[in-house]
Amino acid sequence: MKRWAIFAALCIASMGVHAQVYRCGNTYTQEPCKGGREVDVTPPVSDLSGPKTTVIYLCRAQGGSFYWIPQRCATRGWTLERSATVSKHVSWENQVAEANKQRNEAEELMRRPVPVYNATAQAQMPQQPAVKEQCVLLNERVAMLDSMGRAGSRYYDLDWVRSERKKVRDEQFRLRC
Repeated sequence: MKRWAIFAALCIASMGVHAQVYRCGNTYTQEPCKGGREVDVTPPVSDLSGPKTTVIYLCRAQGGSFYWIPQRCATRGWTLERSATVSKHVSWENQVAEANKQRNEAEELMRRPVPVYNATAQAQMPQQPAVKEQCVLLNERVAMLDSMGRAGSRYYDLDWVRSERKKVRDEQFRLRC
């Protein structure tokens, strides 16, 4: 009788560890069914070292000075100027340098002259570039505006990027790009 109890306990334990799940129509069961599929129920494996990035914040203090800090600006009563996602497992100085690099790249994008399509000026010009060339230029403009949006900035900058992108997409639709 003891052997039977040990055998039953081992069977039940092994079923719990290696139980297979089957999908039968819209239901799930541990017993195979006709037309049923096996479902993988193993837990997903995640990176045990944790996230590889962190967010740091550029804050404006009451005196007008700017500081990078690892927590939200509101905790000190400061205003948020921008945030940056940086590598987590490096020194604070390297994180700030990486964030400043991202900030400089975003500001460079904002300083670049943005080609603007003007329908009236195009109508006055004797030679218009082919529609295909215009589509290529518009695609480049959309890509540039997308990178500006991903770089992040103040809310009013992002509103401008969004409105410019809409204008370009409307023009692409008009040209049937």
